[in-house]
Amino acid sequence: MRRKSTEYLDTEIHGRFDRRKTVFFRRNVFSGFDHFGPDTLDPGDPELLDLAEARASWALHDNYPGAFRDTLMGNRKLVHNHAPFRFKFADRQIATENISEVAKRFGASLVGITRLDPQWLYSNERSGNPVILPEKAVWAIVMAVEMDRELLSTSPAFSAAAESGRGYSKMAALGGAVGEYLRLLGYYARSCGNDTALSIPLAMDAGLGVLGRNGLLLTREFGPRVRICKVITDLELIQSPNEYPSSEDVCSGCTLCAEACEAEALSSSESPTWDILTESNNPGVLRWQFNPEKCFDFWLEIGRDCSNCIAACPAASRLNKLMD
Repeated sequence: MRRKSTEYLDTEIHGRFDRRKTVFFRRNVFSGFDHFGPDTLDPGDPELLDLAEARASWALHDNYPGAFRDTLMGNRKLVHNHAPFRFKFADRQIATENISEVAKRFGASLVGITRLDPQWLYSNERSGNPVILPEKAVWAIVMAVEMDRELLSTSPAFSAAAESGRGYSKMAALGGAVGEYLRLLGYYARSCGNDTALSIPLAMDAGLGVLGRNGLLLTREFGPRVRICKVITDLELIQSPNEYPSSEDVCSGCTLCAEACEAEALSSSESPTWDILTESNNPGVLRWQFNPEKCFDFWLEIGRDCSNCIAACPAASRLNKLMD
């Protein structure tokens, strides 16, 4: 049975999540995941090549000024020497089809549209600034970028970490370009990566997938091998359908991700629960519980991020059997 993201909530205790409660902000121990110290560094170690690739993979995400913004870059105009104007689409259907096609040409592997549920907005960003959007910015274009199966299968090697970083840089370029496209057409558009709003609930609402045991979006095309970005806009669009089954239909009876998790951060229980394990879990959500502290401690221990739960997940094949 398909469920909307809101059907997993206890609205009496669930609220907008404060991004300052993410484990990255709360622990405040991120140091670049470097396990090469002065006493261990060998300048001829081939692993340093993989480390350099992993570091370089984040270059676009960390340095592209257009990735996370809601204003035009510079003084661009759609037509030179012409006052800004708003392009008139014939109707919502044409606008939706156009945006989806443009997003795919900019690099999206999957595109879905949803009306923005305000509860998925963060209450505050890591800076402490409250998240406030224009009143008419009520549509979200949610896009997923595929990550390479073979490279992720090497997790927790640096080659898998590099593929994760490439995924973030691709989503920065994609979200920035789609947002700039809409702004040039005269519409409000906020390009977002992991900021502004929770990506997975928005992706579920946009019909791109379902929440998995591993706490990630599961898609029938790629399983959890995706990175998600979104653009929030005031362009009137059409809601995408959601034909996905429930999380229980997909993940009950399968614990491969939990077994692959060397940090023991994932649950092996048969069914989701309402329990929370740390302050980084938002209360009032029915899900398989995830302990981000254990996960992040493992990352620090090995000196890089880990994708074991992604590599082990058979969700794509399971979903295709359920949905065909």
